[in-house]
Amino acid sequence: MGRQSISNGHKLTILRDLEERLHNGESLKSVARSHGVDPSQLRKWRKNREKLEMSSKGNKSLGKGKKSSITHLEELIIGWAHELRENGIGISYCRLQVRACQVDENFRSKPKVQQYHMIRRLCMSNGLVVGRVTNVAKDPPQQAIDEAREWLQEIRPVISVSNLAQIYIINMDQTPLPFSLAGQSTLELRGTRSVTVRHSSNNKTRATASLAVAADGSKLKPMIIFKGEPRGTVATRELPASRYANQLALCCQHAAWQDNENMSMWIDECLVPHIQQRADGAPVVLFLNHFSCHYSDIVKAKFDSIGVQLKLIPKGCTSVVQPIDVGVNKPFKDRIKSQWWEWMIGFGEDGGNIPTPSREDVQHWVVEAWNSIGAHIIQNAWRKTDLSYFPEE
Repeated sequence: MGRQSISNGHKLTILRDLEERLHNGESLKSVARSHGVDPSQLRKWRKNREKLEMSSKGNKSLGKGKKSSITHLEELIIGWAHELRENGIGISYCRLQVRACQVDENFRSKPKVQQYHMIRRLCMSNGLVVGRVTNVAKDPPQQAIDEAREWLQEIRPVISVSNLAQIYIINMDQTPLPFSLAGQSTLELRGTRSVTVRHSSNNKTRATASLAVAADGSKLKPMIIFKGEPRGTVATRELPASRYANQLALCCQHAAWQDNENMSMWIDECLVPHIQQRADGAPVVLFLNHFSCHYSDIVKAKFDSIGVQLKLIPKGCTSVVQPIDVGVNKPFKDRIKSQWWEWMIGFGEDGGNIPTPSREDVQHWVVEAWNSIGAHIIQNAWRKTDLSYFPEE
């Protein structure tokens, strides 16, 4: 009998037909013959029926295939990919291939075709597949709303205990900080064929800000992650000498993303100072999204050591239940952009290239923007995540 590929969904259909025909007195061999499969295959499928029902019906096999040879890059590649998708940024195998070349010299030395297949296998083993972009409604999908409602019902008893103060109910998230915020559109006279916009040079440079807020309206010290060597000259000499070093946690990372190392730094420099005045035994609840470095073993152990309860927000629900996404990121970025425009205007209206903003410029913008976010903005963000699903009676 020739080889054929049968999806898990089709296997289940054959098994249902088998049960009906066995009930009517037919033999397993005759059923197998009618479907063009070997009887031993039917027996194997019957034995693994529960696994088949739990698997994706489009899959051809219950196995995950050959194990990826670059699992040591999983956090740097897959974690980074999840963070990009959280921010709505498109990714591809080739983009992840470039990322892997940037962070691993051994990977970079391999042939390009081999690199591509290694990245593809790593993605597949982590459930990342190619998907077409779809038109998304302005309002969140009903499924996300239902999942958010169920999650909130589970969380409310946790944050309603009498000894949990609002100042110790905290949400943290990352947001990108482009060094140039020039938009892709402008007003121009009708009929103009070439439309240009003035921006600073090197306008693809960016950093990442890790922002955290508490339910009482208070703010934790922000962290800025610049692109660079974690133990290079910028990280060890320039940033510690910054005039904003007391108001910001500053560090470098190869791609300017949050990772295990600077996540631990955020805990020590931003979270611990905020919660150190609490009474002995008083609980602290921290809400984070499903970014890999938020719940790695190293980070979870650190949270446990300081008595912080980590609560992960369901995937796809951050836009409706994460306070920073709901009501803090936009006013923060609006204030950053306003300062960037003021900085741009400072170079006058003459032509010529405008230099890239310095790291100190970015630090200044973050400090000014963060200080101008009032407690009422933060409280409204927390209130919105709650009242969206639990309206006042």
